[in-house]
Amino acid sequence: MVEHRELQPAGDSGAAVAAAVVSGLSFPSCDSTHHDSPVGSALEPVLLEACAGRLSGLSWFRTSWQRGGAATAYALWHDDAGLPRPAVVKLPVPPVELFWLRHLQAAGDVAPRLFVSDQSLGPYDLAWVLMERLEHGPLSLHWNGLEFDLAVQALGRFYVASRSVPLPAPGPEKDWKRVCEQARRHIAEDHDIAHEQRWKNALKAAQKKLGFWLSIWNARSRTDWCHGDFQLANAMTRQPAPAGPALLIDYALVHPGHWIEDAVYLEHLFWARRARLGGRKLVSMIAHERHRLGLPVEPDWPLLAAVKRGLLAMSTPAMLQADGDPHHVQAALEVLEIEVK
Repeated sequence: MVEHRELQPAGDSGAAVAAAVVSGLSFPSCDSTHHDSPVGSALEPVLLEACAGRLSGLSWFRTSWQRGGAATAYALWHDDAGLPRPAVVKLPVPPVELFWLRHLQAAGDVAPRLFVSDQSLGPYDLAWVLMERLEHGPLSLHWNGLEFDLAVQALGRFYVASRSVPLPAPGPEKDWKRVCEQARRHIAEDHDIAHEQRWKNALKAAQKKLGFWLSIWNARSRTDWCHGDFQLANAMTRQPAPAGPALLIDYALVHPGHWIEDAVYLEHLFWARRARLGGRKLVSMIAHERHRLGLPVEPDWPLLAAVKRGLLAMSTPAMLQADGDPHHVQAALEVLEIEVK
């Protein structure tokens, strides 16, 4: 295994440069294209100098789902024996992602190996990482159904590895009442969604049930570190399909919470594609994996999952810009109609 080196900070005079670059970028996958990144090209000489001659073959790219102006590149990292290792450069990275990538190096098969990382790049106040390139994935149909098992197992390893990190005081809860109002207002004013009357009826019923839902949801324990963006697109492997294990990527949204948040988030991505699951119950799979690993699994988790489904489905009309696929919107309506009964 290549030894990870954490470079020493080199100054903070480049805050203006860092502010001009947007973080929160998705990890590279096979679905990427060459892209001349202005940020990457401008910082390339400083990056090469920081890597002391051990980095070569930089090729900047963007993934199909990438947002913002952050930069990523494929490259080769030359290890202590001089052997080239396929690598990925990502800059800038938010502090939370840098922390978790470093912390998870001690765990087995959770996150990609870090070759180099630092909180600054030359004179610039710009956190960055150089890590192994996971050659296969994201997880998909090529894994013949095993993609769900591999992803759930990877999430379980993350939960185990994260338990050693102290939890801060819980932050404020999402304002679900405001979300419900936004959803109802969107339906009433914009008229750009199918089954408008059904949505009006379901949201009216959800508003009446919201107090009950929140009495359950806000009382849940928040003693887990949640990945925050748990989906197949954020799980890749070192071996070709259908082999594993899978490793998780994109740690920018890790936060204290309840494991049901990760579980129902993954499930809701398949509300409109239930046939793709082949009868699998994803939330149950994660509950069983936690039990197998000796992690807490509360007896009321099915009720928590039902509440979270209702809250997520209710929020759909307020989130059409980010999650407005018509098939998903209709599936969310069907879920909401079930949960408000």
